[in-house]
Amino acid sequence: MLEITEEAASLVRTLADRGSVPQSGGLRLVLNPDTDSLSMGMAAAPDTSDAVITRAGARLFLSPPAAQRTQGRRLCAEITDTRALFFLDA
Repeated sequence: MLEITEEAASLVRTLADRGSVPQSGGLRLVLNPDTDSLSMGMAAAPDTSDAVITRAGARLFLSPPAAQRTQGRRLCAEITDTRALFFLDA
């Protein structure tokens, strides 16, 4: 299963707060079948087939293909005064 670093959890919480996402909401990762790439966006709730990962108050929802693609990896974040970004680390 995908791990979430403390920095990534903090960024997810910040995005959820700024986006007025309900407590049941979080960051959802899906696999785009046309481009074979991962994409993400805030969601009010997980889909029924999503894997749900929580850490330090942050919720991450993974579609089944996204969960398979990220198996054994770690969601990290880089946060500076001028930008914030997510990346996957092995």
